[in-house]
Amino acid sequence: MNQTELEHPRNGTLSVLLAFVGGALVGGTAALLLAPRSGADTRRRITGAVDDTREVAARVPSAVRQASTAAQAAFTAALKESAAADEAASKRQHS
Repeated sequence: MNQTELEHPRNGTLSVLLAFVGGALVGGTAALLLAPRSGADTRRRITGAVDDTREVAARVPSAVRQASTAAQAAFTAALKESAAADEAASKRQHS
């Protein structure tokens, strides 16, 4: 892992997510453009896909925030649990 990944570990996950979404969009667009349909039908399908994508994209930031908050809470709980276990083990050793 390089220094940037250590400082900002979420950047890697975000890059993978954006690459996946970008690839899906490019692949879907290529499939629509290369399909044997009329121009009007293809334009109608592309417009529908763009509208669907906008709707999904509007929900993504909220989902990312919720997942981040849940991950932070789980991490904090695990740290507290680990600290309590370490303290208990330390007391047993000194008793």
